Amino acid sequence: MGLYRGRGLPLLLLTLPLAACASAGGTSTDKPGAAVDLAPVRAALEEARRAGAAQNADDTFRQATVHLTDAEVLIAAGKLTAERALRLELLGKLAAAEARYAATLAQLDKRTAAASQAARNADSDLTARLRRSEEERRRLEQRIGLLQRDLELTETEVIRTKARLQGIETKAEASSAIAEARILMGRLDANDRATLGRCQELLSAAEQQINENNFGAAVFFARKVQDIVTKPREPSPPAP
Repeated sequence: MGLYRGRGLPLLLLTLPLAACASAGGTSTDKPGAAVDLAPVRAALEEARRAGAAQNADDTFRQATVHLTDAEVLIAAGKLTAERALRLELLGKLAAAEARYAATLAQLDKRTAAASQAARNADSDLTARLRRSEEERRRLEQRIGLLQRDLELTETEVIRTKARLQGIETKAEASSAIAEARILMGRLDANDRATLGRCQELLSAAEQQINENNFGAAVFFARKVQDIVTKPREPSPPAP
């Protein structure tokens, strides 16, 4: 994990302390976006794309792209207040974490597919090759577990920050987002228990955030459900 983190997203720092900006009433910077470098985020997304994450059934790569786009829109808008600068930093961190996770997941899928193909080919050195593939698959699974925790920690940081930025989203907006997500869940295949379970878990988290008056986090979870449901899904392969 130490080696991997060395290749990941450096800590994004603001050149103007956020506390000072807040005390100045949210003044804007002279050079919008100069404090946050999104180049490492774009590099992480490109690496994930080369790994095949864009074709993966998992939704994380698309979410990373959306969060990077949101960050770029904030920079293009100019006049970064302290609040917008903090949003920009968090969007960069979240997009990078999602890109790293998506890249590793795509690599795991490739290894699994290669192992399956090796089994079908039944080469003379099948046993040794399968053993190597299995060892690599286990290493990737361990890496995915670490990246999943990294992503969860980043999401937690986003949620906590939204709790401090009161007034951005309202309770009505959060309730509406949850209601829309529940309606969209009706489109899911009843047999797709994994996706249904994940969506229900996210909606429960959204409702808990409403009870804690963290409406921004509630909207965050509800929109993740909407993204999962509305993304085109590949049909299940026919039974052999």
